Order: sequence, then structure tokens, then C-alpha cells
Amino acid sequence: MSPMQQASSPQLAFNYLPVRFSAGSFDGGVVAFNSAEQLTEMRTALASSHVVARDRASIACIPIRDDADPVGTPTTFARREYKALTMRLVQEALLRSVLGWDYQLRKRQPPVFVSRRPGKDLFGSVLRHPYPPALDRLHVYPEYRLDARIIGPCDRPGIIVGLKTRYEIDMTVAQLLPLGLDVTGRYVLTTDDTAVPDPDMEAGALRHVVGAVDQVHDGKLLLRDAPAVSTVPTDRAWLESRLDVFQDVLTAIAGTDIARLLRELDQASFDLLGGYGRYEKTVEIAGRLIQRGPLHLAVGLTAAIEEPVGSSRGRQVSGNRYKAPIFKFDQAGDKTDTSADRGLDTNGPFDTEFFRTKRPRIAVITPRAHRGVVETFMTKLLDGVPGAPVFSLGFIRKYHLSGYDVQMHPFDGATDDADAYRDTCRAALTADPKPDLAIVITSETQEHLAGDDSPYLVAKSTFMGQGVPVQEVQIETVRLAKPEYALNSIALACYAKLGGIPFVIAAPRALTQELVIGIGTAHVKASRLTAPERVVGITTIFSADGNYLLSNTSREADYDDYPRELLRSLTACINDIAARQAWQRGDELRLIFHVFKPLKDTEAIAVKQLVESLTRQYTKVEFAFVSVANDHGLVMFDRAGTGVTTYGNGPVKGRFVPQRGHAVAIGEREMLLAVGGPYDLKSATHAIPKPLLIKLHRESTFTDVEYLARQLFRFTSMSWRTMYPSRLPVTILYSSLIADLLGHLRHVRNWNADAITTQLSQSRWFL
Repeated sequence: MSPMQQASSPQLAFNYLPVRFSAGSFDGGVVAFNSAEQLTEMRTALASSHVVARDRASIACIPIRDDADPVGTPTTFARREYKALTMRLVQEALLRSVLGWDYQLRKRQPPVFVSRRPGKDLFGSVLRHPYPPALDRLHVYPEYRLDARIIGPCDRPGIIVGLKTRYEIDMTVAQLLPLGLDVTGRYVLTTDDTAVPDPDMEAGALRHVVGAVDQVHDGKLLLRDAPAVSTVPTDRAWLESRLDVFQDVLTAIAGTDIARLLRELDQASFDLLGGYGRYEKTVEIAGRLIQRGPLHLAVGLTAAIEEPVGSSRGRQVSGNRYKAPIFKFDQAGDKTDTSADRGLDTNGPFDTEFFRTKRPRIAVITPRAHRGVVETFMTKLLDGVPGAPVFSLGFIRKYHLSGYDVQMHPFDGATDDADAYRDTCRAALTADPKPDLAIVITSETQEHLAGDDSPYLVAKSTFMGQGVPVQEVQIETVRLAKPEYALNSIALACYAKLGGIPFVIAAPRALTQELVIGIGTAHVKASRLTAPERVVGITTIFSADGNYLLSNTSREADYDDYPRELLRSLTACINDIAARQAWQRGDELRLIFHVFKPLKDTEAIAVKQLVESLTRQYTKVEFAFVSVANDHGLVMFDRAGTGVTTYGNGPVKGRFVPQRGHAVAIGEREMLLAVGGPYDLKSATHAIPKPLLIKLHRESTFTDVEYLARQLFRFTSMSWRTMYPSRLPVTILYSSLIADLLGHLRHVRNWNADAITTQLSQSRWFL
């Protein structure tokens, strides 16, 4: 892959439209807040004349009509003091505008709507006559979201223009069944007959998922995983309009034309959501909004909408480009490389001299029907793929091991036979000595299974409960014609699971002793519609002598218990590192928390009190709470980005996509960070990646956002799960993996959780 000619400097732009207000204040009334029901009743009664919003301990009632009667205690609201309330006025004005443009809504706050006007159907644009009539009932439309934000990339209030594709199957299950589509196992939606119709909302917006189809009988669907209803008529049920379901329906209807339709639909979607197309659409939407004039927010207050930030006529912003990290492959720092993969090939792993499991014993669990292809796969994994562009060395030579002992354990059964997996894993554990690592062959088809029905979880539980880490490999991966890239990542994860340290990342040396703690979350469900358990994972990463290393205090906890578990984990880690690094009572300590969601003030204050207790041991303790989000709606473009070519003269990918590492400040406490560049896109028709939004909590005592963002960017390259950078820092990624896996293992019988902190304490078992 080689880069095309790049512009001399980036021209960063965003899907963000700043607004200019006509006045510095607005008038309204204030009513004491008593209950949520009171707030709802007031909003309903005053919908045509006022914006009614909760503000602190009161309800603000802001008139939007000159003839509106005053409500509550008269109050003048200064915009700079009431920023959230002001942007609520913007949000309500956008909602009124969308309804005034004759759109119906998918969602009210923020307003979400679909453009179904002539020529907007992406699927309709790829149809060729003649075609089966049922294809007229499939659609792919642009879906828009207009979200007001207090502050954006140009440090001004504004509007985020959200855009995605909406797949629609405009047929009931009764209409789909004659087409030969098997709906068994698929989740369906229906409408609540008791719901009050809302003329502002689309009919489809009122449908909700009720369960999965177990059987079709006499015009009815018999459901499972259905908390509310057990049956639904086929003519009152619709399939979910997800991409995979849409493609299945299309396949059932289109016949031999399916390949062309999918290819051209993929291109049409990319033209809308790729970097260049999405930027152009943002400029187009901004032009239409600007042409309609200022938004009417309240009596005496309007907001003029500006061009997108960074566009040719918009406000310009500047940012920094963070350098890719340096990988280290020895403690002295003499062996380094900018590529982890190349550095491993050249130097071997970081811990070559003190890694103990030089000849690993490996148990391979596989259905007997796959034994031949699995043996071939294992040979490639261990000895390499001669002549391949990557992984020609193989696991043994790349990681400087002395050899291996492999024991195959084939069994009679399919990849969904959990009992067969359990019995075979138990038999493999009778070996003396036990295996150091288990490789378990599963399949994509059993990914949806949970608890004791899941071969993956059963195998993990059986082996890990006895201290043996597990590497899952799906049979679909085993059968790849060119598996070397997958093998490279599998070998990396295997070495880390054996307790190895493949590489570390050089970090700036600081006078302060520093710990970085990651808190991630997972929602664990026995089935899709059952109430989830919210499980929190905690990882600790520390910086010592300029190296980032992962500590062994990795745990999970129920959401309500995580502050207690965090304190335990933090205390254990500090005591361990203090002993190893010979910390003194006069040392200064810095704690940086990467969290999966913005901490509530009560949570931040509770953790702050725990942290401050350390001041009895150390001269100074400072801390930062940093939330990391990728679902914020902001998109970063580079108008000078010409993309990269794929393999010689292949298609260009990543036009208008900024390079990894571009960072733009938002105010004093937020930062947008690009973590997916042109090289990271899977194909030439891949949508533009979203940046991470980093936000510093106000309770933090260490407030250098630039330092924190650079550090977090380094953590996106520290993953030992694959050879590629991650879209999340490993602090969040690893802790979420821990929470997800241990949360699911709770539901497997005889699971021994104590093995995580004892026998597996040196293993990165969660990768």
C-alpha cells in the first residue's frame, strides 16, 4: 500500500455548524420543580406557546410567541450563565423547523428524521428493470439527526449534523413468508394498539421488538425471548431493518442479481457516508439551513446558523498531529521500532531474556470433522507461512521460543455441542503436566449462544478455571485462503496469554510517579430482551522508567460495587509498584482514570475522597478523570486528504479522512482525537471513522488536557490483541473485555473465578 501525493498541511473540517445569537439574554418564568409528572404535564399544556425545560431545581418556561401568557416568576436568563437552557431552546427550534419542513420524526430529542423524497432512495437508484415487484418494498434512505451542543471544535455553541443510512423492509412477515424467507430465530417488531397516535411521529417509529420467532403456525408467530407477548399475528409483525436482515431479504427476492445489487448499494452508501460524500452533504445541509434564515428561539432571541467549521467559508481551526509511538523490545531501550510487527521480527519480544515458557505445551480442541484443516493451520501458526508478506517466521521463531509440544484432542460432535467441548476440555486437563495454553476451534454460528449452551464459554470456563488460558479460533478463520494476517494476531495474543510481554511503548519520563487506571463496562444478557447485568472491568497500567506496562490487578465487579473494587485494585497496585520501584514517602503520585462514561459528580467525589486518603503516605497526590467516548456524533474531515491507494494501482480509500493522531481542542476540557486514518479503513468503500471525544471532569486536579490526550493516543497502539492500532485506548478496551468475558462466565456452571487472581495472574487471558 502506498500513499498518494498528500497536501502540505491538513485542512481540518467538521460536521458542526456554529450559531450566533441575537441577544445576550432572554426572558421567561420559573416554577419550582416538584416531580417528573409535573414537568410532563406542563410541557403538554404549554407545547404551542413555551419551551418548558428542567433547569437545576426549577422548571424554566420560555415563551416562543409574543402573545404567550407569562408562567411562573418572571426571570431574565443570561445566555452565558444558562448555556444548557439556551441550547435547549436551539434544540426545540430545530424540532419545530423539521416539522415545518413536513418531515415526520423517528425521534424527538434530538430530532431524527428520514428523507424519503423522490430520488433519495439509495436502493431505488441501483435497481434495473425488469426486477421482481417485491424489491419495490425495500429502501435505503438518508437519516438525519440535528443535535445542539454547548461548545464545539471552534469553541462556540452550535449544531451537529448527523447522517446515516436507514434500511427499511416495507413488508410484514405475512408478506415475506410466501417469498421463501425463513424467519425462524429472527427478532420481530410490532406496534402497541394501546399507544396514543402521535401525528408528528412516523408509524414505524412506534414499533418495538417483542421477541424472536420460534415457530410459524396458523397465521401467527410463536415467540421466544419475549417478555411481554408470546404470539403475534404475521400481518402485525415486521422484521428488524438491520443491514444483515435487509441483505437476507434481498437475497431471497433478487436471485441471480444479488451480487450486483449489493456491490452497487455498497458504493451508493459510501458516496453518502464516505469522507468526501459526507463532508459535501454537511455543506449542503448547512446551506439549506442558512437559507431558511435564523432560528427563532424565544421572544427577542434568534440564532443565525453558520457554515460548517473548517469549510471553505466557515470558521477555521488548527490542531496538532501526534506522532506514532516508539515500540521498545528490550529494557535498556536499545531495540526500538516504529512498527510493532517489524520490531518483533527483528528483535524478538521485550521479555526474551526472562520469559520462562520457552517450550509451551498446547492443547488443541477441535471437532473430529475439522482435524485435517486444523492440523495444517497449527503448522502454519507454529512454523510460519513461507514466502508470505507477514508471519513467515511463525510463532516459535518470531517470539524466540525453543520449541513446542502440541496435543490434538479431536471429538465426535459439532461446533455447537457444548457438552462435547466440556468433556474434551476436561480430558485434556488430565495430562501431566497440564497444558500451558489451549486453542479451541469454534464457529461463527455459535456466537449467539450463552451460558452452558456456548461451546466458547464452556471451554473458557473449563480451562481457565484450572489456570490454563484459552485462544479461540473460529473454523472460518482456519479455512482462510490467506490466513497469515490472522495468524500474526493470534500468535501475538497467544504470547501475551502465556504471560509474555511482546513490546512496550516508550513514554516521556516524568518526575511524578504515575498510574493510569482503566474502567470499562459490559452489559451481559442471558438473551437479547432479558434485563442486562451491568458489569464493570478494571485494568491498571503504570508508567515506570519510561515504559507503559500492564499490571496484574485486572478484575471485574457489579456496577454498584465498582468504587469498592476500584479502591482494592488501586491499593494493591500501588503497594506492588511502590515495592518494586522503591517509592519513598516524599514521592509525588499522579493517578489518571480512563472511564467508559462521564463520571457523575457523586461518583467523582467518592473516588476523589478515596484518592485523597493516599496523601497520608505521599507528599502530593493529583488525579484526572478522563471520559472517552466514540458515540458523540462529531465527525472530523481533512479537506486536503487525498487518501491512499491500495496495492499498486488499486482504488483510492480514505479521501477526506484525516490521518491518525490529529487532535483538536474543544474549550479547555475536551479534545477530539482521530484514531482511524486512511490506512485503517478495511476497503475503499468504508465509511469515515469517528474520532474519540476526550473529556476531563471538573473535579480533576491534574488538568493538562494536551498531556492526557497524547498519552491516551499512545495507549491506542499498545494492544496485544492484534498487530493493528485500536480505536480505543487499551485502558478502556481491556477493561471492557474483562467485564464482558467474566460477566458471561458467571453464568457457566462450576466456573472458578479465583483462578483469575491466582493461576492466571501473569496471563492476559482476556485478549
